[in-house]
Amino acid sequence: MSELRKQVKDDLIYYTSPQLSVYPRLRHAFFTRTGGVSAAPYDTLNFRFNSRDSRENVMKNYDIAAHVVGSDADHVARTCQMHTDNIVEVTENRGFVQMGDGDGVDALITNVPGVVLCGFYADCQLIMLYDHKHKACGIVHAGWRGIAKEITRKTIEKMTERYGSNPSDMIAVVGPSICRSCFATDNDVPEKMRETFGDMVQEYMYKEGEKWRVDLKNITYTMLLRADILPYNIDISNLCPCCGDKTQFWSHRRDGEERGVQAGMITIAE
Repeated sequence: MSELRKQVKDDLIYYTSPQLSVYPRLRHAFFTRTGGVSAAPYDTLNFRFNSRDSRENVMKNYDIAAHVVGSDADHVARTCQMHTDNIVEVTENRGFVQMGDGDGVDALITNVPGVVLCGFYADCQLIMLYDHKHKACGIVHAGWRGIAKEITRKTIEKMTERYGSNPSDMIAVVGPSICRSCFATDNDVPEKMRETFGDMVQEYMYKEGEKWRVDLKNITYTMLLRADILPYNIDISNLCPCCGDKTQFWSHRRDGEERGVQAGMITIAE
């Protein structure tokens, strides 16, 4: 398991996985909030349409980011994140599109070269998956609700079903996401984690005063191992948007709703 690598290109700052970077046809990036065209408080690389930022600015930001992975906004398929365990396979390039409409889609998979899968994060985990044998990839949004619904395991299983993927051939990368120190929560979260994962999660949760601290990154790591992803095929970022560099990350917990959102993109080059 290795830390993500910081990349700087002009004003653009993003992070890449050493594991995924081994494969030349696989392009990916976890973007920060810097390098776009949006004005404060959405400065500058905002991907969030449901804000007071202009659609023109947001579209330009998509194009800037897509060029980093060798594409453009017309090839981007986006999640519709509502903390579901819904997974959609993208079977063709449909242009700039949000998958799932009002039903919510928190994970996308594809084996179509040129399709850019895009998901978003502002504390929640954004997880990238790549099957280098069958040339298929996925992107998963997983907050604590998604983790409790096991959306990542279900996405791995969906890739096995659709593409013949073997988990032992897959790379899994968890981008910048909230750390245990920042994730203070009530009893509902530990109860849901125990309900899903049993005793294995107890060592990743402790009570501090009236609040629980829950280590979602280690819960995801253990879940990936249980899904038969090999430990050396897993990268998990130590970066936390909430207590990390405010100039690089928006955090839902720290900033509330008046903010932008970061994105991650993954694509198999044509």
